[in-house]
Amino acid sequence: MKYWPIAALAIQALTAWICWSLRQLATTEVKKLVDAAVASLTTADQEAEAAVDDHETRITVLEKDVEAIRHDIAKLPTKADLAQVSGKVDTVASKVDGARAGIERIESYFLAKGVERG
Repeated sequence: MKYWPIAALAIQALTAWICWSLRQLATTEVKKLVDAAVASLTTADQEAEAAVDDHETRITVLEKDVEAIRHDIAKLPTKADLAQVSGKVDTVASKVDGARAGIERIESYFLAKGVERG
């Protein structure tokens, strides 16, 4: 019983040293895990940023293409323009029919006179 306090002190010191060692080990392991997680998240963030930049570039190109298409569509003729052209074509067709009739009359005249086509 005389050395009981010394044995208790030694056990307490040993327990304190074991606790401190386990704390250091846990701190080191947690630091490794956190560093690995941060590295993984950083890589994922960089990949996501690159993908977003790529999509942004594609969207910009598509916006320019859509604007070019809208510009081209704005230049296309309207229904009124097509109706006007159709009316002009009809007018020209009637004039062509009249000219054809005149040409046929002239041909008939020459054929009646005996002039051969040639």
